[in-house]
Amino acid sequence: MLIKRIWFSCHKISIYTAPYLWIYNRNFLVLYWLIIMSWKLNHNKCIISEIEYYIFGETFMGKGRKYYVPQMHRMILYLNFFVGTLYYLK
Repeated sequence: MLIKRIWFSCHKISIYTAPYLWIYNRNFLVLYWLIIMSWKLNHNKCIISEIEYYIFGETFMGKGRKYYVPQMHRMILYLNFFVGTLYYLK
């Protein structure tokens, strides 16, 4: 299904590009805060992955309920949020 492939590709690409967007615009730090808070409130589960499973019966990570955000990905976003916040506060 074309829509599923596009959705999964966009999600995957955003995981690898989004943490560094603060370099181009500080408004992305607000997005990072919202993402981090959604993880915290949802017990480290990705809401977008949950929506994927609800719609398509799988996530971009494979078959089954793979909602949990890996610790390494969380740490990358935390670090970028912290560095970006310090950078723009100076």
